[in-house]
Amino acid sequence: MQDNTNWMVNYYSDEGKDKVEARRHLWSPELQECVSKEWSGLFRDVEAALDQDPAGDTAQALAGRWIKLLEGFTDGDPEITRGVKNLYADRANWPADFQQKMAPYGNPKVWDFLNRALAVRK
Repeated sequence: MQDNTNWMVNYYSDEGKDKVEARRHLWSPELQECVSKEWSGLFRDVEAALDQDPAGDTAQALAGRWIKLLEGFTDGDPEITRGVKNLYADRANWPADFQQKMAPYGNPKVWDFLNRALAVRK
């Protein structure tokens, strides 16, 4: 959130924009660094578990980490969550520099695995 990400607000409803803005003060560069490391670790761990059953304990633990990290940003708010989903559904239209920054998180096998694990979430 510390980068020039003003273009991202277009993916949120007016209510979602207000809620993201209200939470902006919670997001420091230090927190961003910590969260980035957690996302990187999660993606690494999912890539190592792609052969696992999405309903199995390993996949479900990974799905739980995913949810926890996402809720760290959204605070479980449906408007913010909807905006994040809208943002990620439109990856092809992200600015080139942001696409490059997010490339480590673009493995479609990881996304597919997590979606299947979340779909059977216990």
